[in-house]
Amino acid sequence: MITKMKMVTFKQFGFSNKAQLNRALVDALNSSLQDCERCREIEKGIESNAEGAEYVEAPSFPGMTVQKLDLHFKSHWKENYEFVDVAGGARPPG
Repeated sequence: MITKMKMVTFKQFGFSNKAQLNRALVDALNSSLQDCERCREIEKGIESNAEGAEYVEAPSFPGMTVQKLDLHFKSHWKENYEFVDVAGGARPPG
């Protein structure tokens, strides 16, 4: 079974929005780098970790929000991509 590409956001009042990209989404992003300039920009803004990668919105760079990443990922991978918004900033288990 193919793992679904997923981005999970963690919002906390007074803090920058954060998003966790799972390994399948990071792999898909990396495979698109040669053909997509926006994917190359996104790749520069993520930090790899054990689960895949993390993205933190930078107040000094308002052009790339979690919502804009979500729209871009949907345009590439449609039904194979899922966006999950976790309220209160709590990370889901696992």
